[in-house]
Formats: sequence, C-alpha cells, structure tokens
Amino acid sequence: MMELFEMAFFKNAFLMCFFLGILFGTLSFFVVMRGLSFMGAGIAHTAFAGVALGLLLDINPFYTSLAFCVASALVIGRVVRLGRISYDASIGIFFSFSMALGALFIAFRKDYTFDLMGYLFGNILGITDFDRTLVVAALLVFLPFIALCLHRILFASFDEEVAAVSGVPIALLENAMLIFLAAIIVVSIKIVGIILVSALIVLPASFGLLVSRDFRMVLATGIAYTILIMLGGLFLSYRLDTPTGATMVAGGTLVYFAALGGSRYLRNQ
Repeated sequence: MMELFEMAFFKNAFLMCFFLGILFGTLSFFVVMRGLSFMGAGIAHTAFAGVALGLLLDINPFYTSLAFCVASALVIGRVVRLGRISYDASIGIFFSFSMALGALFIAFRKDYTFDLMGYLFGNILGITDFDRTLVVAALLVFLPFIALCLHRILFASFDEEVAAVSGVPIALLENAMLIFLAAIIVVSIKIVGIILVSALIVLPASFGLLVSRDFRMVLATGIAYTILIMLGGLFLSYRLDTPTGATMVAGGTLVYFAALGGSRYLRNQ
C-alpha cells in the first residue's frame, strides 16, 4: 500500500480528499439547514450545459460552467423570492433546460476530442495544479465567510422571519450561499464528477444529524465522515479497479444507511 505514495498523482489525490472533505463537510451542513439540498443537485447538473458551452466555444469549461451555474443559482433564487414558483419547480425546469442545452451544444460540436466523461464522473487521480489551486482558493474564501456569518446563517435557518425583523440581511446571505454553492460545485466537478457531486452536498450533514443535533458536532462529524469516505473510496477503488468517484459515493451511501439503521435500532432498545 505504501508504494502508492511514491506516485505524485496518488499523493495529490490523497491530499485532495482532505481539502474536499473540509469543503463539502462544511458546505453540506449549511445547504441542508437552509433546505437547499435539491438546489445542489440541480446546479450540479446545470454545470453540464456550462461545460458543453466551453467545449463549443473552445474556452476552458471551468469558466463557462462557473458563469452558467452562478447565473442559474441567482436566477432561481430571485424567481423563488418573487413568489412566482417554488424551489422544486424552478430547479426542475432549469435542470431539464440545462441538460437539453448541453446536449445541443455537444451536437453542434461533433468533432470534439474533449474528455466529457471525466466531467460527468470525475477523475480525482487526474487532477492538475490548476484544479488544486481552485480547491484551496475555495477553502480560503468559503471558511472565513462561514466564520464571519455563522450565527446569522443559523438564525436565518431556524427562523427566517424573526431573523429578517432583527436586521439579518436574508437576501444577501441567501445569494452569497447560492454563489458559494455553485462555485464549489464547479470547482469540484472535474474531481468527483457532475453526477456524483450532489451526493457529497447532502450526505455529510445527513450523517452528522444521525450523531448529534448540536451544530458544532454535526459540522465536525460531517467533515470527518466526508474525509473518511473519500479516502476509503480512493484506496478501495485502487484495490477493486473501479471508478474512484463512484466508489466514494457508493461507499459513503452504504455507510450512511448502516448508521441510519444502527441509530434506529439503538433508539428501539
């Protein structure tokens, strides 16, 4: 097993498991608390259109998918706040629209040689210095934001109306969270994949809530859980010769349901 660490790409992947574990473990808590879990899945699939647009225009897909996802998240948030449509309905519309756009963009560029499957399912073993820089930058911006706004976000999550009356800038916080959600998804899709990233948005906080209702414990447990399932999936995929991202998510989901069953059993005793 130790011979794996002699390879630079594996050491990069190992380190990335810790960075992404902290990032998704933290993000998941606030996404779940704000009821934005389905939004995460919708934005992740919206990224497909952004990637395809970059492919069509010969632009780095990171920039086009970032612009597409941030714009989609803000538009959805705005439409919902206006009371014209529910979150579920708006996300469903953008979900299908962006997937259709992505298919059309790819059809317009028939001669592409781009690794589209890498974006759909991820490749943590193929990360570049650019990918690593993006993840570290996301951490350095997102964590200070959470530290500064923690109590306001929690207040708004538990009682939005009272928080608004008390002077908490609900719309500003919501837009900031949507932008971070979109940006973190785009930063990580090349590593874990568009299809699999939505699981990492929901699973960590869901697992943490099985352990405790104290937000500090939920956060810590979610981060530890994410790091462990990513590291476990990394090593297990090497042993089984299976796709790394899929192995991480499948293993993490099985661990979650095992913990869910165990917690229910203990409550019934």
